[in-house]
Amino acid sequence: MKTKVVALILIGVLVSSVLVGLISSANAALNSISFRPEETVTTIDKGTITLTPPVSTSPGPWIVEISNPRIATANGLTITLLAVGSTVIRYLQPATAEYNSVSDFSRLTVNAGIPTIGDFPNRTVTLGQNTVALTPPTSNSDGQWSYQSLNPEVAIVSGNLVTLRDGGTVDIKATQSATGRWLSASKTMTLTINAPAPTIGSFSDITLSIDSVARVQLTAPSSNSKGTWTLTSSDPTIVGIDGLTLLTRKSGTATITARQAAAGGYRSTTTSMKVTVSAVTPTTTVGNFKDISVDLDNGATKVIPFTSPASTSSAAWTFTSSDPTTASVNGLNLIALKPGTITLSASQPASGNFAAVGPISIKVTIRGNQQLAKPASITKLVGDPAVKITYPTSLSTGTWSATSSAPTVVGVANGNLTFDSAGRSTITLTQSATETYTASSTTFEVTVIGIPPTLGAFQPLTVGVGEKLTAPVTPQSPSTGRWIFTSTDPTIASIVDNVITGIKAGTTIISAFQEPAGRYGQSPTVQVTITVKPTPTITTPANIALVAGAKQVFTTPTSNSPGAWSYTSSNPAIAAISGSTLSALAAGTATITATQAATATFAGASRTFTITVSPALISSATARKTKKRIIAVAVTNAAGKQVIVRINGSISRVGKNKVKPGRKLVTVQVDGRLILNKVIKIK
Repeated sequence: MKTKVVALILIGVLVSSVLVGLISSANAALNSISFRPEETVTTIDKGTITLTPPVSTSPGPWIVEISNPRIATANGLTITLLAVGSTVIRYLQPATAEYNSVSDFSRLTVNAGIPTIGDFPNRTVTLGQNTVALTPPTSNSDGQWSYQSLNPEVAIVSGNLVTLRDGGTVDIKATQSATGRWLSASKTMTLTINAPAPTIGSFSDITLSIDSVARVQLTAPSSNSKGTWTLTSSDPTIVGIDGLTLLTRKSGTATITARQAAAGGYRSTTTSMKVTVSAVTPTTTVGNFKDISVDLDNGATKVIPFTSPASTSSAAWTFTSSDPTTASVNGLNLIALKPGTITLSASQPASGNFAAVGPISIKVTIRGNQQLAKPASITKLVGDPAVKITYPTSLSTGTWSATSSAPTVVGVANGNLTFDSAGRSTITLTQSATETYTASSTTFEVTVIGIPPTLGAFQPLTVGVGEKLTAPVTPQSPSTGRWIFTSTDPTIASIVDNVITGIKAGTTIISAFQEPAGRYGQSPTVQVTITVKPTPTITTPANIALVAGAKQVFTTPTSNSPGAWSYTSSNPAIAAISGSTLSALAAGTATITATQAATATFAGASRTFTITVSPALISSATARKTKKRIIAVAVTNAAGKQVIVRINGSISRVGKNKVKPGRKLVTVQVDGRLILNKVIKIK
């Protein structure tokens, strides 16, 4: 209904203004507005405001008409604000002698104002006052006041009464509610509550093991305050709280804060302790996770499997290489890329109740294998100047050395080769192993040419069938080289390992040359005739058996050769031989060799036979008494031996001996050996 009334008033005003304009503008110029005013928005606390009118072609003054005079009144362009609300305002420029009248409409909105609040001073009280009444600030608003404690732990507010709960500072916020004319506004003061802090005892850090302690009952710190204690944990996932009981949940570190509430005039206080929950250190063994050494061929890569350490923790091991360009890690394999040394480290992260492990490190040595170039062989003359050794190109820094297979031919001294004797030598160049390269070597040949020796005459040779010439007479030579022999007819005389053996009667040619030695080279080949003499026909003597101590002359074997005979015993301690007489000395067996010397027509020959020597019979003696005070002494196996019989030291005889009554000591010696010692009583 109000909206309709306002609309009707506006229509009436418009009709009236149009009629006035028609009447007054009969003879006036047309007035037009070039700037239309915008809506005016203000607040009630401004009191009065001045409006900015439209701009027109007429210089006439503007007046303002307000459709709702309860909100504001106008005096020219000055507006007095009366109430919060919104109203239509009309700008009117009356007609003048030159211009007709014009008008325009806008809107005035008056919003609630911001009240002016006076001082809300800070205050200081003591905790023992318990309560404090608040006095609100002054304000040009009539809104209701309310209060709020911004830290209810220190103080709470009910109405305008502050209840003190703890020492400290707290901000108290005073808020004035909005009214029809005024917005809500607030102001804050700081309330300082003085209270002594209690004296508290120690609250020391502790360390617990996750696998041994699940709950720990704490004792609150000592205090001269009666306030109750409350515990909190900075990380309940590590250490939980149940009253004054700690609950260990996983390894780590948490801060336990103990807070004592204010009581008896003492302010609240806090203290803290650090609780370290240590994880279980896993039991680890390196097992086969040990230092590794491998060889790597030049230009190749190599997969090196390894085994992780053993652990009671189930966490997966991780492995890192100190130099992935030398050897990278792929699972439980190392990929060796080039020679070098790295450190392979194994680490195990924390898991469950187990702590982290590692790093556990091993050394991995990757040694390169090189194929060294082979130097060219060389030929020199005995006495040529020394040649400096040139070593092959190598990737290793190992020390070089050189050796000669024949140092008397080619010497190695101070890195040089010397050519001392004729012959051939293999020179081995060796580079020692380093940490990153294996030892390697290569060889080359050196031939040293010597002077051919001048040989003397080679005298004819003689050997019997079956006879061996281990050191035949060779031509005179200035060289010490070894002689090499060959036979033109090995069926007559054969040569094996330079030993000439007569095979059958006849003659053949022996060729010989001397190998290089010292300053001399290989000699010319010389030849000589060798005659192989036949072996005589000889009988073989029969074997002989003798008793120790016996002697025997044996018969010389028959032979068609006139050569002289000689004899040897393989064991002269058993059987000795002098001329053709054998002497059996001790029990055992010996071989007798009969040798016939060679002659001009027959080769030497020999035959053997065996002599077995059995032990000699052992002598024994007895002594007994008979009737008529007779002692009979008997001795056996004493033939050819010295026998001495004594009775009480007097010489007696073998057989019957007449004695007087008494104790009689009878002794018998054979070849100085006592064989009887007996006492006989004679009545």
